[in-house]
Amino acid sequence: MPESPGDPENNFAFDAPVPDALSRRPRKKERLDLSRQLRMDRELVVAHIFVADDGGPVRTIINGRHSKPTGRHYMIKAGFRSSPWESMEGEYPFMQLCEVATAVHRFLAQPHRLEMQVVGSAKRWVYFPDACIEVDRAFGEMLLNGVPFDQAVAEWRPHMADGVNMAVLVEVKTDKDRRADESDHKAKLTLAREVYHRLGWGFVTVRQSDIAMHDIAYSVREIGLDHDTSVDAEDVRLAAEHVAAPYADLAGLVRALGGRPVGMAKAAALHVRRVVHIGLDNDLRPDTRVRLVGDGKDLYGVMRR
Repeated sequence: MPESPGDPENNFAFDAPVPDALSRRPRKKERLDLSRQLRMDRELVVAHIFVADDGGPVRTIINGRHSKPTGRHYMIKAGFRSSPWESMEGEYPFMQLCEVATAVHRFLAQPHRLEMQVVGSAKRWVYFPDACIEVDRAFGEMLLNGVPFDQAVAEWRPHMADGVNMAVLVEVKTDKDRRADESDHKAKLTLAREVYHRLGWGFVTVRQSDIAMHDIAYSVREIGLDHDTSVDAEDVRLAAEHVAAPYADLAGLVRALGGRPVGMAKAAALHVRRVVHIGLDNDLRPDTRVRLVGDGKDLYGVMRR
């Protein structure tokens, strides 16, 4: 995820000394991210962020006491990792949507453990965000302004990207989440939001209704099924030649890539890898518009394969 300078107005150093009584030690296979250690003196809050040694999810063990579906979802945007999920109505569809959302560059489930403590209080808050996503700034601002996640995905177009990315921490809430109305849980999320704001990160709560995908469910599902199809530099060249500005149609791109079913699978894979953007809002018809992403980034090694 991109480095963030924090809030210059407050002039806080991320490596400022933390009182011994409030210092925390990492757990096994974790390390303290010193660049993200934050002492918010004005509010008398000390915050520590712990990340996994291997750069993956910091909490990967599913609690066996829960009688609910759990699993792992293989994602290109998670660095070709399998990401853990604990909710069929929340985290799993959110992962599916992030994989297909062109504005999402990278995804990491359970990216860190955030520990927060108010100076003078024995109470310590521990928070595990459900995900950290790296997104185009315009897309991130849509989310921070309250646009539902699935609507933002459907409305985003390549011309909206300005070349600047931002990190957004995500809390996924299902309709059945009993913690939603608990005062302690609300207070913890409010404090976490403040910590992330000081670090220059966004923080949003994505609710079940925000990922219902009423208008784009078919497109997301069909593209997601072929997300791991192999593509190479020749496929990128063919796509770039065919998709001339301002857009082309999906049927023509599929023909250029070898025709169905292989051409459609490759088009889906190039969409996930952000080479092209396929419009998600009309069920992948032959006249569905396809645009080049065109930000000059080879995020997933397509050109090196």
